[in-house]
Amino acid sequence: MEPAEPDFAALAEAVVFLDYFKDMPDPRQRGKVMYPLQEVLLLCLLAVLAGAETFVDIARFGEKKLDLLRRFRTFLHGTPSHDHLGDILATLDATQFQRCFVAWVAAVTGAPADVIAIDGKTLRRSAKRDAKAAVHMVSAFAARQRLVLGQVKVADKSNEIVAIPQLLSLLSIEGAIVTIDAMGCQRAIAAQILAQKADYVLALKGNQGSLREDVELFAAEQKANGFKDTAISR
Repeated sequence: MEPAEPDFAALAEAVVFLDYFKDMPDPRQRGKVMYPLQEVLLLCLLAVLAGAETFVDIARFGEKKLDLLRRFRTFLHGTPSHDHLGDILATLDATQFQRCFVAWVAAVTGAPADVIAIDGKTLRRSAKRDAKAAVHMVSAFAARQRLVLGQVKVADKSNEIVAIPQLLSLLSIEGAIVTIDAMGCQRAIAAQILAQKADYVLALKGNQGSLREDVELFAAEQKANGFKDTAISR
């Protein structure tokens, strides 16, 4: 049976994806690499798009869909086991990977996000039985595209103030409106958003001294517009 012709549109998308990771450093010894990094990243992308959630899922996808994968790259040695896959990904620079991934996501979404909501969430069922704390993530969500643009892992909610500037630095937010809850109502964060040519809407509670009271007083002093009844009687 003749091998199936590659889907050139899909091939082009794969090339675009991998192009964003072309400068991603691979710390493995070059002469001992069985699974090139670009093949591993492509495997992970396609597997996750197909519903994979764990390394075991990704490895199983690689075994079953090797012919499909070889339409895009050679995969000379097949695909790695789940253990080997985890070892490969663990060697990568997480910050650099995040930058590459965020840049690719921004390209895929096309139009720039108009509203970006930044929020922290504790992942359900992420707490370990050996007393390890649950995983807490700070995420940037593009409201119109309904897409997570980037995430930063933090130890707990109290560290969101540190994580938010890190997350902002990964994103291209020019022209967007960034919304953050009261935890992010900080002068440095507001200044960074403005420096990145975006605007902000920050929730204000009692965590900024007398600022909330000042805002309430200012709002109370404003006069409402008065309108006369201009209806014409007939």
